[in-house]
Amino acid sequence: MFKRFTISLSFVVLAFWPSHLSAQQKFEKESRLKEKDIPSNALGYMDALAAGKKIRWYLEEGIDRTSIEAKFKFNNQKYSVEFDTSGHLEDIEVEMKWDELKQSLQDSIGSQLGQDCKKYKIQKVQIQYAGDPSVLLTKLKTGKNADGYTVRYEAVVKCCNKKNVALYEYLFNDKGEKISISQIVFKNSSNLEY
Repeated sequence: MFKRFTISLSFVVLAFWPSHLSAQQKFEKESRLKEKDIPSNALGYMDALAAGKKIRWYLEEGIDRTSIEAKFKFNNQKYSVEFDTSGHLEDIEVEMKWDELKQSLQDSIGSQLGQDCKKYKIQKVQIQYAGDPSVLLTKLKTGKNADGYTVRYEAVVKCCNKKNVALYEYLFNDKGEKISISQIVFKNSSNLEY
Protein backbone atom coordinates (compact mmCIF):
# COMPACT_ATOMS: atom_id res chain seq x y z
CA MET A 1 0.00 0.00 0.00
CA PHE A 2 2.74 2.46 0.98
CA LYS A 3 4.76 1.58 -2.14
CA ARG A 4 1.75 2.21 -4.42
CA PHE A 5 1.09 5.56 -2.68
CA THR A 6 4.75 6.59 -3.10
CA ILE A 7 4.73 5.72 -6.80
CA SER A 8 1.45 7.61 -7.32
CA LEU A 9 2.74 10.63 -5.41
CA SER A 10 6.00 10.58 -7.37
CA PHE A 11 4.06 10.54 -10.64
CA VAL A 12 1.91 13.50 -9.58
CA VAL A 13 4.95 15.50 -8.45
CA LEU A 14 6.82 14.82 -11.70
CA ALA A 15 3.78 15.64 -13.82
CA PHE A 16 3.53 19.09 -12.27
CA TRP A 17 7.25 19.74 -11.74
CA PRO A 18 8.35 22.85 -13.65
CA SER A 19 10.55 22.30 -16.65
CA HIS A 20 14.20 23.35 -16.70
CA LEU A 21 13.13 26.69 -18.12
CA SER A 22 10.97 28.58 -15.64
CA ALA A 23 9.03 31.46 -17.11
CA GLN A 24 5.93 33.51 -16.62
CA GLN A 25 3.13 32.87 -19.05
CA LYS A 26 2.25 35.40 -21.72
CA PHE A 27 -1.00 35.50 -23.64
CA GLU A 28 -1.92 38.32 -25.98
CA LYS A 29 -5.07 38.84 -27.96
CA GLU A 30 -5.12 41.60 -30.56
CA SER A 31 -8.26 43.11 -32.01
CA ARG A 32 -8.52 45.96 -34.51
CA LEU A 33 -9.46 49.43 -33.35
CA LYS A 34 -10.85 52.34 -35.34
CA GLU A 35 -9.06 55.67 -35.26
CA LYS A 36 -12.05 57.28 -33.50
CA ASP A 37 -11.43 54.96 -30.51
CA ILE A 38 -7.80 56.07 -30.02
CA PRO A 39 -6.83 58.67 -27.36
CA SER A 40 -5.93 62.03 -28.94
CA ASN A 41 -2.41 62.13 -27.48
CA ALA A 42 -1.60 58.75 -29.10
CA LEU A 43 -2.98 60.00 -32.44
CA GLY A 44 -0.90 63.16 -32.17
CA TYR A 45 2.27 61.21 -31.42
CA MET A 46 1.73 58.90 -34.37
CA ASP A 47 1.03 61.89 -36.66
CA ALA A 48 4.45 63.26 -35.68
CA LEU A 49 6.24 59.89 -35.97
CA ALA A 50 4.64 58.32 -39.03
CA ALA A 51 2.99 61.12 -41.00
CA GLY A 52 1.60 59.79 -44.26
CA LYS A 53 2.11 56.13 -43.33
CA LYS A 54 -0.72 53.61 -43.17
CA ILE A 55 -1.21 52.91 -39.47
CA ARG A 56 -3.16 49.96 -38.10
CA TRP A 57 -4.46 50.29 -34.55
CA TYR A 58 -4.96 47.35 -32.19
CA LEU A 59 -6.23 46.71 -28.70
CA GLU A 60 -3.81 44.26 -27.11
CA GLU A 61 -5.21 42.29 -24.18
CA GLY A 62 -2.85 40.24 -22.04
CA ILE A 63 -3.22 38.17 -18.90
CA ASP A 64 -2.83 41.17 -16.59
CA ARG A 65 -2.77 44.27 -18.80
CA THR A 66 -4.36 46.02 -21.76
CA SER A 67 -2.67 48.42 -24.16
CA ILE A 68 -3.13 50.14 -27.51
CA GLU A 69 -0.71 49.38 -30.32
CA ALA A 70 -0.04 51.23 -33.57
CA LYS A 71 1.68 49.24 -36.32
CA PHE A 72 3.19 50.54 -39.54
CA LYS A 73 5.99 49.85 -42.03
CA PHE A 74 8.78 52.22 -42.98
CA ASN A 75 11.88 51.44 -45.07
CA ASN A 76 10.95 47.73 -45.16
CA GLN A 77 10.92 47.54 -41.35
CA LYS A 78 7.93 46.81 -39.14
CA TYR A 79 7.29 49.27 -36.31
CA SER A 80 5.09 48.69 -33.29
CA VAL A 81 4.33 51.65 -31.01
CA GLU A 82 2.67 50.73 -27.72
CA PHE A 83 0.59 53.08 -25.58
CA ASP A 84 -1.30 52.54 -22.34
CA THR A 85 -5.09 52.85 -22.57
CA SER A 86 -4.82 56.58 -21.74
CA GLY A 87 -2.59 57.16 -24.75
CA HIS A 88 0.75 57.55 -22.95
CA LEU A 89 3.72 56.07 -24.82
CA GLU A 90 5.15 52.86 -23.32
CA ASP A 91 7.68 51.72 -25.92
CA ILE A 92 8.55 51.51 -29.60
CA GLU A 93 9.69 48.25 -31.17
CA VAL A 94 11.38 47.87 -34.54
CA GLU A 95 11.70 44.42 -36.07
CA MET A 96 15.20 43.53 -37.19
CA LYS A 97 17.19 40.58 -38.46
CA TRP A 98 19.38 38.51 -36.15
CA ASP A 99 22.49 39.25 -38.18
CA GLU A 100 21.90 43.01 -37.79
CA LEU A 101 22.74 42.71 -34.08
CA LYS A 102 26.30 43.44 -32.98
CA GLN A 103 28.36 40.27 -32.71
CA SER A 104 28.80 40.77 -28.95
CA LEU A 105 25.00 40.83 -28.52
CA GLN A 106 24.59 37.73 -30.69
CA ASP A 107 27.20 35.94 -28.58
CA SER A 108 25.64 36.93 -25.25
CA ILE A 109 22.07 36.15 -26.29
CA GLY A 110 23.13 32.91 -27.99
CA SER A 111 24.96 31.83 -24.85
CA GLN A 112 21.84 32.41 -22.72
CA LEU A 113 19.62 30.52 -25.16
CA GLY A 114 22.14 27.66 -25.24
CA GLN A 115 21.90 27.38 -21.45
CA ASP A 116 18.10 27.43 -21.47
CA CYS A 117 17.40 25.21 -24.47
CA LYS A 118 18.84 21.97 -25.82
CA LYS A 119 18.03 23.30 -29.31
CA TYR A 120 16.52 26.64 -30.26
CA LYS A 121 15.38 28.67 -33.24
CA ILE A 122 14.97 32.43 -33.11
CA GLN A 123 11.64 33.32 -34.71
CA LYS A 124 11.73 37.13 -34.39
CA VAL A 125 14.00 39.87 -33.02
CA GLN A 126 13.00 43.44 -32.17
CA ILE A 127 14.90 46.39 -30.79
CA GLN A 128 12.83 48.13 -28.12
CA TYR A 129 13.12 51.80 -27.22
CA ALA A 130 11.54 53.17 -24.03
CA GLY A 131 11.84 56.56 -22.38
CA ASP A 132 11.05 60.21 -23.00
CA PRO A 133 8.57 60.39 -25.93
CA SER A 134 10.15 63.52 -27.47
CA VAL A 135 13.64 62.00 -27.30
CA LEU A 136 12.37 58.80 -28.94
CA LEU A 137 10.65 60.83 -31.65
CA THR A 138 13.92 62.62 -32.43
CA LYS A 139 15.89 59.35 -32.34
CA LEU A 140 13.57 57.60 -34.79
CA LYS A 141 13.09 60.58 -37.13
CA THR A 142 16.76 61.61 -37.34
CA GLY A 143 18.69 58.53 -36.21
CA LYS A 144 20.66 60.65 -33.73
CA ASN A 145 21.48 59.13 -30.35
CA ALA A 146 20.70 61.11 -27.22
CA ASP A 147 20.16 60.59 -23.51
CA GLY A 148 16.70 59.88 -22.16
CA TYR A 149 15.87 56.41 -23.44
CA THR A 150 16.78 52.79 -22.89
CA VAL A 151 17.43 50.10 -25.47
CA ARG A 152 16.38 46.50 -25.03
CA TYR A 153 16.05 43.53 -27.32
CA GLU A 154 13.08 41.21 -27.55
CA ALA A 155 13.40 37.75 -29.09
CA VAL A 156 10.71 35.17 -29.76
CA VAL A 157 12.40 31.76 -29.52
CA LYS A 158 11.26 28.21 -30.19
CA CYS A 159 12.99 26.23 -27.45
CA CYS A 160 13.36 22.44 -27.50
CA ASN A 161 14.24 20.53 -24.35
CA LYS A 162 14.21 16.82 -23.53
CA LYS A 163 10.45 16.43 -23.30
CA ASN A 164 8.86 19.62 -24.61
CA VAL A 165 8.92 22.26 -27.29
CA ALA A 166 7.61 25.72 -26.44
CA LEU A 167 7.69 29.30 -27.66
CA TYR A 168 9.23 31.92 -25.36
CA GLU A 169 9.59 35.68 -25.42
CA TYR A 170 12.93 36.84 -24.03
CA LEU A 171 13.79 40.41 -23.08
CA PHE A 172 17.48 41.38 -22.98
CA ASN A 173 19.23 44.61 -21.99
CA ASP A 174 21.60 46.48 -24.30
CA LYS A 175 24.47 44.16 -23.29
CA GLY A 176 22.50 41.00 -24.10
CA GLU A 177 21.83 40.06 -20.46
CA LYS A 178 18.46 38.39 -19.80
CA ILE A 179 15.91 40.64 -18.09
CA SER A 180 12.87 38.40 -18.34
CA ILE A 181 11.38 35.38 -20.05
CA SER A 182 7.74 34.52 -20.72
CA GLN A 183 6.28 31.36 -22.20
CA ILE A 184 3.87 32.28 -24.98
CA VAL A 185 0.50 30.65 -24.42
CA PHE A 186 -1.91 30.21 -27.30
CA LYS A 187 -5.66 30.30 -26.98
CA ASN A 188 -7.10 26.81 -27.17
CA SER A 189 -9.16 27.04 -30.34
CA SER A 190 -10.08 23.36 -30.43
CA ASN A 191 -13.04 24.00 -28.12
CA LEU A 192 -15.35 26.01 -30.32
CA GLU A 193 -18.30 27.72 -28.71
CA TYR A 194 -21.51 28.15 -30.67
